Amino acid sequence: MAKDKLAFFRRLLDTLEAGGQAVAATVVGIEGRPTGVAVGDHYLWTAAAHRGSPASSRLDDYLGEVASQVLAERRPRLERIETGEGAVTLFLEPVLPEPEVVVLGGGHVGQQVAFLAKFAGFRVSVIDDRPDFASRELFPSADRIICNNFTAALQEIPITPSTYIVIVTRGHRYDYECLREVIASPAAYIGMIGSRRRVQGVKERLREEGVALDLLERLHAPIGLAIGAETPAEIAISIMAEIIRVYRLGR
Repeated sequence: MAKDKLAFFRRLLDTLEAGGQAVAATVVGIEGRPTGVAVGDHYLWTAAAHRGSPASSRLDDYLGEVASQVLAERRPRLERIETGEGAVTLFLEPVLPEPEVVVLGGGHVGQQVAFLAKFAGFRVSVIDDRPDFASRELFPSADRIICNNFTAALQEIPITPSTYIVIVTRGHRYDYECLREVIASPAAYIGMIGSRRRVQGVKERLREEGVALDLLERLHAPIGLAIGAETPAEIAISIMAEIIRVYRLGR
């Protein structure tokens, strides 16, 4: 049993370090005599694979059915499952890596987004190819600052379903480079600032290069909630409000 628990926690740690999501299930109660299940048993469900008791496929099936709900709700819950030989009560807990906002562009809007994202509890990474903008002076609270061209820098950081990407570069060319690099990633959110004409131009160029329409439809552009924002701080508030909506509600 101790060996099984050690394997469970190793898988749990590996999942978190890889930026993945999972549901951890612990048996906290048993009624009757369900085969192969004991109080204190741990199971871990991930999108790639889930592990349960070989003697209880009902538990495996159940975890597969409810995992997406537990992850979406982002809160633990108790569930009672009938197995055919009795009942098992599980404590289900979402395992979620720390959400990260990646700010592409160190200008005025990027600075405000980074500040608000950190204030809201997100991990923050900032990328800009200009040393004067990718600086600790402008981004004192950022967890990571990378000064490099956008394409190379984006290859340095892991993009996971807990990554929220904000493209606020200084020009059309850089918007295109960033979007091309991240559009097929598993990021939870990809938003790009710019006029409708500028955004449409970038999307059309990517379509001509063979990027699928359903990928481009993931893009949040115009970026942020429509609150009439004008100043960099107001725009950043609208962007973070949209990110929080996606983070909390999944849309």
